[in-house]
Amino acid sequence: MLRSILASVLGALICAVVALALLPARADAAFHGGPAAIFPLPPPPPAYPDHEHWSRHRLCELTNDAQAILNRTAPRFGLAVVDLVAGRLWTGGDAQPFALHSVVKAPIAWMTLAAAEARGETLSPQLAEQLRSMISWSSNDAVEMVLDYAGGLPALRDFYAALKLDGLVAHFNRFSWGRSAGAPADVAAAYAQLATSPDFSLAVRKQGFALLKKVQPEQRWGATTPPAALAGWTALVKTGQFAIEDEGLRINSAAIWLDEWRRPRYVIAMMSAEQRHWGLTMQRQTKIGGIIAAAIAAREDPTTTAPGTCAAAP
Repeated sequence: MLRSILASVLGALICAVVALALLPARADAAFHGGPAAIFPLPPPPPAYPDHEHWSRHRLCELTNDAQAILNRTAPRFGLAVVDLVAGRLWTGGDAQPFALHSVVKAPIAWMTLAAAEARGETLSPQLAEQLRSMISWSSNDAVEMVLDYAGGLPALRDFYAALKLDGLVAHFNRFSWGRSAGAPADVAAAYAQLATSPDFSLAVRKQGFALLKKVQPEQRWGATTPPAALAGWTALVKTGQFAIEDEGLRINSAAIWLDEWRRPRYVIAMMSAEQRHWGLTMQRQTKIGGIIAAAIAAREDPTTTAPGTCAAAP
């Protein structure tokens, strides 16, 4: 019995020695991207085209299915999708400005984090908690304290201007942070800048992403879940909703998609107004989000060909 145990231990030791001897060769193969790579190195960081130079396309060139839903949806619903690396913007539905409401809280968060960094300050525990509450629970009460620290509404307008978000500047409301407006393409450009602009340090961007990761499940709808085909991808989502008497419901969703290397890859913005049903509108956004997700997965699959054409209207 003892001899059998010793033989087993000796065999295990021999296997361990052989594995250690082979490890440098496999590591060298991994370093050079060889076929025996264990942990392939990430690709070089992408060069993101500036949003002012995006090529513009109709949504049906990305997906006819999503466009078909928009064609049947009333009264106001607009959509924008951006491939950040290719610099391609697809838009469909209503292209007029929508009130931003809570989707503006992500830009406010980035502005606050950048302001603290510029001052060489660490946010107080109270302010940090207000910032988390503003994003994760979409607390409206927290916005005023956070905005005050960063310079108020005038600073927010200057923030948009510095990022060359002309559409948001043109429809800025000097009295209410939620009533500033922007077309879906403007919202997509804003989130793209949060995700990729060199005006933000890596530390600010990582803190902003960490805040968006904590958005509560009940605050998530729209383009929230990359499909299983895009293994390792994640979606950072900020939504907003507001009711206006005699004007109906405003329900918005904006998302930054990160690829398997945690690098910004797509942005999606869904804006709606004059709706009549909370649940139905959120379900519709999530359904469209699923269609967009499938279209993005098809674009990222080298074995498939993206549609690129629009079906004839019925």
